Amino acid sequence: MNVVNTKKNKELLKTILFYLLLFLLSAALAVTSKNYDNDIWARLIAGMSVVQTGQILKYDFLSFTPTHPWYDHEWGSSVIFYLVQSNFGHIGLLTLQVIMIFLTMLFLVKTVKVRCENICNYKNILIYFIVLNSFMVTYSSLIRCHSFSFLFFIFELYILEKIRKTQNNKLFFIFPFLFLIWGNMHGGVFSGLGLLVLYAIGECLNKKQFKYYIMSSLAGFLVLFINPYGIEYVKFLIKAITMKRPDVVEWWCIFHKHNYKEFMQFKFLALFYIILEFFKCKKIGFNYNSIDKTKFLVLIVTLSFAIAHVKMMPFFALSSTVFCYEDIYSMFKKYNMPKHGIKIINIVLTLYAVLMLTLKNYSPMVNFEIYPIMEIEFLKANHITGKIVTNFGIGSYTAYKLYPQNKIYMDGRYEEVYNPDLLYDLKKFYMIAVGYDSILKKYNPDIILMEKNYRAYNYMKDNKNWIMVFDGLKYGVFIKPEKYRKNFVSPNGNLKYYQKTVFNTDIKFKGENFIDINKINRKKLNNAK
Repeated sequence: MNVVNTKKNKELLKTILFYLLLFLLSAALAVTSKNYDNDIWARLIAGMSVVQTGQILKYDFLSFTPTHPWYDHEWGSSVIFYLVQSNFGHIGLLTLQVIMIFLTMLFLVKTVKVRCENICNYKNILIYFIVLNSFMVTYSSLIRCHSFSFLFFIFELYILEKIRKTQNNKLFFIFPFLFLIWGNMHGGVFSGLGLLVLYAIGECLNKKQFKYYIMSSLAGFLVLFINPYGIEYVKFLIKAITMKRPDVVEWWCIFHKHNYKEFMQFKFLALFYIILEFFKCKKIGFNYNSIDKTKFLVLIVTLSFAIAHVKMMPFFALSSTVFCYEDIYSMFKKYNMPKHGIKIINIVLTLYAVLMLTLKNYSPMVNFEIYPIMEIEFLKANHITGKIVTNFGIGSYTAYKLYPQNKIYMDGRYEEVYNPDLLYDLKKFYMIAVGYDSILKKYNPDIILMEKNYRAYNYMKDNKNWIMVFDGLKYGVFIKPEKYRKNFVSPNGNLKYYQKTVFNTDIKFKGENFIDINKINRKKLNNAK
């Protein structure tokens, strides 16, 4: 009995240490973010409106350009982001990112365990570390709404594999509740519905019970209609997932001319899994009747989406690890790990995690090379009001910092709020293409905040109708001559000032000078155009 208890205690200790190391590695990679996501500012504004008023913004109030009704598919995420930031600041958002990534990895391990517990060691930390690096390719900036989709996706995979193993059909009742939450957090809910459909097709091809997968898919789709916008929200989601986004970097192919040297961790992982499955099929012989169609259907579809769009890479990193984990052991089972090899790997990875966490600067991030921080401070300090044109990526930051003294042309909410022609006109202007001055003629902006690497920057410098009043590190600030004066003050040059005020905004929905959300939401469509 003592021998049995000792063995159980040792195994429990190993499990605890494994999950502790998994958490440390998740945290170490999570805190490597070097910037705030461009859209976090719009998320904080949207979350603020819900928390302070109990209502959801249904029209934009930040822009001077024509907009349409706002179907915010990330409103639930926005509430969480705002509550965390307003109560715990930058550290709160960083902690939330750590928790989200660790939970994603935790359910990845649990899913592998369901499939492999009696076949091989499901707690190989080195494999998860490699996968974690590949999974993190889209996390160059702090927490984003799609983090919820990645977590829900792997949780769904866990439930689906649990059902396949245990034949416990009662677990299907989880999916309507999952999609109800997911559908109000992020539009990536359609990846979850797609996964259910793939399982339905795969299990049908496997000649197994598949009707519950179809019923769950239908139930999951129907609960999407439970949202603040009703049927229009679902119509918008369908339109959004099918539209092309050639000007949005994260929707580019991973082999796009600007991406061929990028995301190498993911590309090597994907190549490894492809080669692994090829040689496995070659070794055992390809037999259609014996292969798991669900496995290969999910792998092929997620890989196709990962290749087509940068944003989709984590879905393949997660699903391929779930389905290929046991194949890794099968291929390398004849190679024995050197004595103390596992201990050495654990020690090295622990030291790596501790070192990364120790070296991290946990002050609020202020990246002058990405955001026009001092340029916007210049406009704010000198009370230069009016309509401002910026690149759409920094639009929400500009609005967050300068509203109500300035309204923006557009921001990263893109199809959620704006008509397609706005981005087309902006692109023509920045590249000085045919019809480039249509923005100036249509909307008569007062201020232009321009990156120096665009052709339009030199055009603006030479244009007598505009005056450059501030020459920043990466941006130039141009204003109309009638707004120029000789006594402009310089922006604050103290880094600590910007760290301290990074989340400061004049936008509020309660108290003095509040924004009337009822007035915004009563806005009619014909007034928005």
